[in-house]
Amino acid sequence: MKIIDRYIIKEVAMVSLVGFFIFTFLLVMNSLFVMSDLVIKYGISIIKVTELLFLLLPSTVAVTVPMAFLVGILLTYSRLVQDNEFHGMQASGISIASITMPAVYLSLIVTVGMVLFNNYALPYSNLNYKKLYFDIVKKRSSIIIQEHTFINDFDNYIFYIGGKDSKNDSLKDIIVFVKNSGDINQPAKVILSREGEIISDEKSLRLALKLKKGTIQLSSYTDPNQLSQILYDTNYVDLDIQGILRSKSSPDDLKSTREMTGEELLAEMKKGKDSRQDRNWLNIELQKKLSIPFAVLAFALAGIPMGLMTKKGGRIMGSALSLVLIFIYYILLSIGQNYGYNGKMDYFFAVWMPNIFLALCGLSIFAYMLIQPAIKKRARL
Repeated sequence: MKIIDRYIIKEVAMVSLVGFFIFTFLLVMNSLFVMSDLVIKYGISIIKVTELLFLLLPSTVAVTVPMAFLVGILLTYSRLVQDNEFHGMQASGISIASITMPAVYLSLIVTVGMVLFNNYALPYSNLNYKKLYFDIVKKRSSIIIQEHTFINDFDNYIFYIGGKDSKNDSLKDIIVFVKNSGDINQPAKVILSREGEIISDEKSLRLALKLKKGTIQLSSYTDPNQLSQILYDTNYVDLDIQGILRSKSSPDDLKSTREMTGEELLAEMKKGKDSRQDRNWLNIELQKKLSIPFAVLAFALAGIPMGLMTKKGGRIMGSALSLVLIFIYYILLSIGQNYGYNGKMDYFFAVWMPNIFLALCGLSIFAYMLIQPAIKKRARL
């Protein structure tokens, strides 16, 4: 390996490492404030909360590595220009390709590593986070259910709890609003109960709200005057929190698309109509297994020429450009994901759109830099 290659790779790696720790620390701090409530307000052990935080790290790393690498690229190459090292290299006969390719090779290595990380480590940690969270909620329902508050965390239901005994987690004066699917022909349903409790089944990993001594009220959207009422002694409402808690037969069935490897996603897609997963989500998550790691390469292709085009500002300008590119990338990714999940955009383009945009921008600037000397020479003539 040439001296200049080692020099650039070392510089990019060191700056990226610093950026990685800063970005990861900032994102983890946001989760840390939330986790601290589990300890202070709800009495969850620090060990359990630390486990949760540790299992959240891979999802944070998947985001911060591309961001940190972009910062490393921009700050390194903008510094080379600011300190006149880039011009000195060119004066010594070193081509732009020789200056840029070491960072491109490094980005390819990081990309391959992130593909493996996102395909295996990330689903594993997401699944174990879900299982641990289930275990905590199962033991302490007060984490989610608070009195005198409308609770919209559970799928299909909105709860209102009039009173709660924190010692035994018993609930009083419960109102359950059943969310309607949007069909006005379906009756509006409200469940009332004097008392209840959260119960769980260890074998099936089910979590349910057990209601006692209450009524079920049914009314029509088209004719609100029509009201029917059903009395009950005991009623059960199965609970689910955005796919975190599911009524499945085994822990493996807790897996949603974000807890699956690429191989598992492909196997699920082959089930066709027999699959319990949404096909749009399966396709989008499969594409994300590759597209997000390849953001490292896209950031490199965009960041290198932008860093070399920086004339003033050095590190400040490099930092500002990195924030702009990160903002553009995640805005495009968010738009693409929303349209892709709803089936309104091609799966591939929905997820790869940010990478394609950044890569085209970078290659365009590269092309301009290569033909710029010829343009200046012709202008002189």
